[in-house]
Amino acid sequence: MKKIQLFLSCLTFGVLALGATVVGGADGVLTDRSQPFTIEADTAQYSDVTQSARFTGRVVLQQGTMHILSDTVDTLVDPEGYQYATAKGGENGLVHFQQKRDGTNEIMKAQAEQLLYDGKNNVIVLAKRARAQRINAQGKIIDQIDADELTYNQLTEVFESNPKNTGRTHVFIAPRDKQQGGK
Repeated sequence: MKKIQLFLSCLTFGVLALGATVVGGADGVLTDRSQPFTIEADTAQYSDVTQSARFTGRVVLQQGTMHILSDTVDTLVDPEGYQYATAKGGENGLVHFQQKRDGTNEIMKAQAEQLLYDGKNNVIVLAKRARAQRINAQGKIIDQIDADELTYNQLTEVFESNPKNTGRTHVFIAPRDKQQGGK
């Protein structure tokens, strides 16, 4: 496997922060944005002219605490400097995403057949067999949402399920632990 290290600002995905609450913290979403971006893939093509890149074959993207695993990732930077990415496939046909939440010991995990990132609108779309989970430090699922499609607005920190009215949404919310302030 070839290791390709890119420190290109045009490929900064640090804003892929599913479910992250903006709380002051030492590491996680906020500090990930300032970390170098590394990509491992079997193959890579990058065009400086079109500001686009394609990575294929066991793609591993890392930036700080953020990890994305997929079969392919296509990136693009528009003339205004906004970043866009499409990740597809992976283990069991799913893209896997994970990132530490700021100010907590929790992580966000997500998966879908396709992950779309729109840097201009600060939106992430998880399409087909989408699932997002918040996991505590002990590895226990705190909450989970499953839907055919999930849209996450990073500015408002709101998930919307099935915005095109396809399928049903399933939500799991664990009871709060008494040590975490539950009753």
